[in-house]
Amino acid sequence: MTHAFPAALLGAACLLAAQSATASTVYGIDFPAGDISFADRVVSFTPGFGFGGGVAPCTDASKALGVASAGPDSYLGECNGYVSLGEGGSLVLGFDDNLLVPSGDAAPDLQVFAGGDHDEHFLVLIGMAGGTEDWFALTGTEGSIFLGGSTGIDIDAAAGVMPGMAFSRVMIVDLPRYCNPETGLMEWSVGEACGVDIAHLPYDGPWAGVDIYGLGAISTVPAPIPLPAAGLMLATALGGLVALRRRRG
Repeated sequence: MTHAFPAALLGAACLLAAQSATASTVYGIDFPAGDISFADRVVSFTPGFGFGGGVAPCTDASKALGVASAGPDSYLGECNGYVSLGEGGSLVLGFDDNLLVPSGDAAPDLQVFAGGDHDEHFLVLIGMAGGTEDWFALTGTEGSIFLGGSTGIDIDAAAGVMPGMAFSRVMIVDLPRYCNPETGLMEWSVGEACGVDIAHLPYDGPWAGVDIYGLGAISTVPAPIPLPAAGLMLATALGGLVALRRRRG
């Protein structure tokens, strides 16, 4: 006897199971869903400026995708495993095979692997799945502002985020340092003096702006299977059932 129908169902089950993964730990952060947790796609990237007003270096945004594999400490001039947003730059990353969801508690749900020093301030916003343009600002170290460094974020704490919501995009916006001529100090800094020429920023090297080397959804679910794929699975299963009935007849 040929078990066509059970075999078809097994194939469908295997396809569904492929979306799950073994838990993993990356830089000391536990990701229960494993490698599926990390951003898959660069939605948009607008580099900011670097020292002297030019475009910031290290602008390969694809370096922020996948499992975070390179830390923030690289040799001067090297762009290994990270993208520098530049002063005032913005980066939007997307999740294709999974969705970021609220966990319902105060534990971190989203991990932004960010290098750089504490002078590099940035914002993080999340966008809902389904193409809506609504963005929700996440709560950081100082209100909505995050400081440089790898950061775990509880998205449940963000205004407007409710249980049952799902998010497929994350926007990171660097807050540019600039000189406040009234105080003589740099804004978005920690008391740094402007210097002799208040029209220019201090030297930032190749790491102008916040450096992103990974983005992972700790609280996540697999993305729904697109309707055509789901229909194909159903058709395969039904085709197996018809074949089995013919053989038995």
